[in-house]
Amino acid sequence: MTPNRLYATIPKTSDVEDGFRDITVAEIARGVDYMAGWIIDRFGRSSNFKTISYIGTADLRGAIVSLAALLLPSPRNPSTVNVSLMAQTESTKLLHAAEVAPIVQQLQSLQPQLSATTVPTFDDMLNTNPEHVVFAKTFEQAWNDPVVILHSSGSTGLPKPITMTHGSLAVLDNEHNLPEVPGRRNRDWSMWTFDGEARVYTVFPFFHLAGFVCLTLQTIFMNASPVLGPPNLVPDGALLKSVMLHQKLRAVFLPPAVVEELLQEPEGIELLKGLDFLACSGAPLNPETGGMLSKVVEIVSPYGSTEIYPQPELAPADGDWAWHEFHPAVKHEMRLFDESEKTFEFIVIIDEESRATTGAYHNMPGIAEYATKDLFIRHPDPAKPNLYKYYGRRDDIIVLANGEKFNPVPAEVSIASHGALKGAFLIGDSRTNALLLVEPREPLADKLARDKLIDEIWPVVEKSNSLIAGQGRIHRARILCATPDKPFTRTGKGTIVRKLTQETYKDEIEQIYAIAAKTTGVKASLQPTVRTTFESPAVVQFVRSILAGSFPPGENIGEHEDLFIHGLDSIQTLEIVTSLKQNLKNHTNQPLSWISPRTIFKHSNISELSQLIQAFLNDGIVPAQDSAASRVRTMNEAVKRYTTDLPVRFSDADAPFPKDNLTVALLGSTGYLGSQLLANLVRDQRISRIYCLNRSKDAQKRQETSLLKIVTDVAELKHKIKYITIDISRARIGLTDADFTTLAQTADIFIYNAWRLDFGISLRSFEPFLRTTRDLVDLSLDGLEQGARQTPARIVLVSSISSVGALASRVTAPEAIVEDPLATFNIGYGESKHVAERILNAASRTSGVPVDIVRVGQIGGFSSPTDTMSSTWADQAWISAIARTARKQGTIPTHVMDIDWVPVDTAAAILHDVALSASITGRANGDARFFHVIHRQPQPWDLLIRVLSKRLGVAEDKPLKAVSLPAWVRDLRAVLEVGKGTNDKDGVAAEFPAVKMVDYYSSLGNGAEGARWANDKVAGVSEVGYPVLDEELLGKWLESWKL
Repeated sequence: MTPNRLYATIPKTSDVEDGFRDITVAEIARGVDYMAGWIIDRFGRSSNFKTISYIGTADLRGAIVSLAALLLPSPRNPSTVNVSLMAQTESTKLLHAAEVAPIVQQLQSLQPQLSATTVPTFDDMLNTNPEHVVFAKTFEQAWNDPVVILHSSGSTGLPKPITMTHGSLAVLDNEHNLPEVPGRRNRDWSMWTFDGEARVYTVFPFFHLAGFVCLTLQTIFMNASPVLGPPNLVPDGALLKSVMLHQKLRAVFLPPAVVEELLQEPEGIELLKGLDFLACSGAPLNPETGGMLSKVVEIVSPYGSTEIYPQPELAPADGDWAWHEFHPAVKHEMRLFDESEKTFEFIVIIDEESRATTGAYHNMPGIAEYATKDLFIRHPDPAKPNLYKYYGRRDDIIVLANGEKFNPVPAEVSIASHGALKGAFLIGDSRTNALLLVEPREPLADKLARDKLIDEIWPVVEKSNSLIAGQGRIHRARILCATPDKPFTRTGKGTIVRKLTQETYKDEIEQIYAIAAKTTGVKASLQPTVRTTFESPAVVQFVRSILAGSFPPGENIGEHEDLFIHGLDSIQTLEIVTSLKQNLKNHTNQPLSWISPRTIFKHSNISELSQLIQAFLNDGIVPAQDSAASRVRTMNEAVKRYTTDLPVRFSDADAPFPKDNLTVALLGSTGYLGSQLLANLVRDQRISRIYCLNRSKDAQKRQETSLLKIVTDVAELKHKIKYITIDISRARIGLTDADFTTLAQTADIFIYNAWRLDFGISLRSFEPFLRTTRDLVDLSLDGLEQGARQTPARIVLVSSISSVGALASRVTAPEAIVEDPLATFNIGYGESKHVAERILNAASRTSGVPVDIVRVGQIGGFSSPTDTMSSTWADQAWISAIARTARKQGTIPTHVMDIDWVPVDTAAAILHDVALSASITGRANGDARFFHVIHRQPQPWDLLIRVLSKRLGVAEDKPLKAVSLPAWVRDLRAVLEVGKGTNDKDGVAAEFPAVKMVDYYSSLGNGAEGARWANDKVAGVSEVGYPVLDEELLGKWLESWKL
């Protein structure tokens, strides 16, 4: 392996639209050296391989720390299970990511002697220069030394640790050497050895065998570099689609549930056509789905387990994608298990000859054979005697559609112990969730009697849920009561025959799953403790029950911990809002319209939500979610936080500004606008040096690729560019002392073009960007204090017209500072830009920092329809959501805003001209200069309606129905209120994507069409012209969205 070879690719942020970051082998090696030294410094070297445990998030830290002889228990396990695993491995030391601190606290409450240590962040692991930690043993010396410990699924009780040695892991590497069968193609783990660079995507976590192999061994032994999704997002079909649109993948490795979700995405199946293969494991793939997919992509269904690894096979014919033919070089036996059902159990044969080919030789030492308890059926065609299809487990382990396994027996025993029941058992194989079947002792006369029985047994069911992890937990909506005419089938000794009973209730089961798919199925009980007063503990439990129904971690998360840090996504937020309203209707007659996704965004922990609900139920207090007073106070406090200690210094208006040999620092150069702006800067002969400051370490590679498409002579100019990696979450934007000094002393202009474009989150989520604003002020002044320059460096902020959007709907918004916080739209994004403007204006007034603030409107595509790049317009979420929702609803809002959109190349050229304008005068009272970049000849919103009507295939006699913006917003809210569409992840938000931004649209009131912004000052510094906005240009821009 070469140091620069790609090891893995990770997202830069929680939004894959922000791009990905390539991680090299050298970086991982540096991280491994760092962590090895880090562990030695804290715990010393062990002579007998003492076990250290690690629990973390779904990022690459698991791959790095797993190379230090670790136990990797699943964070999804109940705490009692993980404590048992640590006891079995004599592990008293636990390493963990900071994000899973609540899980660690639960473990320590059960095992007080457990010593827990937080590991560094992934960036900290890589951004080091550690000493190399030498591993001096040869393979023959180390083949029996442990490397990592995973655990079994726990089919016969608690999970058991499986210790994997160097020799064990080498078995997978040795599959490169398995002999070929004449006329056949081997299908083993060497299938991941692609030619050239190969990126593959998997959702399996590092504590799962498949995830561990993908994140560590495949990129070392094979040639497949994993692409990871954001660790805080649910790895569903929508995320997979986004990743596949941004990364050229050779293969994907998924559980069936994610495959099914991808197929529900528009054009999801098309994304699979270019793959070398689709590997599907963890549970059986639906036969209909597999049959359809096998026509467009090769399906690989690895069979194996933690104990035995994926078993080498021979590739079957295309029509036999669901069947397995195991490689004859690996010793095994298909042993007849049940004569009546013609099932065979897969048995692994273990002897000395198996050392190089059988993982079980190492993982289960000292046994002659290993009975997997996995049952298969033989192909009915006599010509295919070696083909077998997976049938089921000998034991009762349930494997859900996402590959998550759980043992239902403890919960079943607990539930069946209730006096009103004769028996109970769980099903759920290949389903998204589990379903509970119960057999009452007394016949149930009607639905009322059924509901009464469920109410009676529910406390026991809730208690039993503590014995089940994740999606195996039982919901009220998924309980099926047996009827007297169809009693449970039992053996002679009274044991329930699961498969036969399940078959008996096949229709009822399908009906319950179909109904449950349309609702969250959560019914949370809440009883007043003293008459009509609801006490805090009861309300907290009520809120926790609601959360857990859509977001399983909500059951155990700390009351003050942020839900979104623990992985809550926008779809689950919608489900929680719906469930809250449904359940609160049982306790109040008051309107519940105040509960919206924004309620969760703004009050994102159980404590705050519970306080809101309690005050509402007890005192009828409806939260003033967006009161003018609270907004003003929050924004003013943010401004004060970053301006109170500004140094007082008078501006020297006569100080000369350099006219050539300029140095520019551009924060945010890789994005849609940033790349165009950089192209303008690099071509300017007055500029000798450009520092590109980006959060991504692969910014240079991406930047040079994009510049090649824009600047024909970039090879002759790129020497002007230097790339610096920053981290806006850290002090001084994460700059080293040397880089900070260099920028402070040499930069003439700082252009701040890096901001999070998210209309859903609140102002407090933009705190890192506000802190960066002040960091730039300090950079500007530091060079002056060091005597390196006569005047502070100029700061150019790329702001937004949303910072004065509300004001513009009443009067013409001036090209000047606006101190009134209520001038901005009622969204966190606009508020953050307003605060940043006031921080910089204060720096201009108080400290004499020359500041230009450019309020940019909506950015469009390219200015010329004949431009080779004019078909590429970065997806503008708020516009595309309207379009895609219009396709489903048949309606579109009117008067949303004027079409005053500016082509991206036009906006970039104007920004360049503003930044390079020589004058530092024109700043009245020391204020910053302000410019509005909006089209000088805006068109009415109706232009977009006409273009969309044609693009969406709407006939002229049946155009999109135009409705007022408030009415359209009400329709969106009705989708959430009454369940128009569905409430699952592939339902309402997929069909009506605008629901995810309903609060933003609501903030526009009756619409912003007719809003007025002064835009005279740009003409004084730039001669760039604007193209005519017409149907042809707008239609060209929309082409790349594939509406």
